[in-house]
Amino acid sequence: MQDTPEHIKQLQLEIWLSKTISERLEQFILDNDALFKMWRQAQEQISSINNANPPLFGFNLHKTD
Repeated sequence: MQDTPEHIKQLQLEIWLSKTISERLEQFILDNDALFKMWRQAQEQISSINNANPPLFGFNLHKTD
């Protein structure tokens, strides 16, 4: 994304680098877990939409494959 000013990016980098390796690893694991939970929830919502709206004329417009 291009909406974050450079001085803010620099501050974020300094804050990140000031953390210990274990703090960074813990944050990575938490962020990764949140990402996968969000992805699973989105897939379940798409699946429920597909189940509620059967395909018309043999085409499923909401297909996730």
